[in-house]
Amino acid sequence: MKNNLKNPFEGYLANLQKHKQAVNPVHEIVNCYYKMNGWEKMPKEFYTGRYAYNKLAREAKSLYQACDEVLDDCIWALDKMKYLAEKGKFDWSIITCLKYKLK
Repeated sequence: MKNNLKNPFEGYLANLQKHKQAVNPVHEIVNCYYKMNGWEKMPKEFYTGRYAYNKLAREAKSLYQACDEVLDDCIWALDKMKYLAEKGKFDWSIITCLKYKLK
């Protein structure tokens, strides 16, 4: 069975670069992860431990490299992982995307 899914996030980086200057894909992955979970405006104390920006940036860099440095695919992987986590009722992080075969 051939996988005929089309990436809904295709062109994400190009569109983002039109509206923002100096976009770093790794930071964008972390920001999308925060937004998907509704954590973009949490108190400063929240962003420690497993939600620390530097830890998530390291995970995002691994995901970015695993997706052949295609930001659209990374965002799609995050979206798929969020869906699977909600469906399976489990907690997830950016690095969890690498443990699942999402492509």
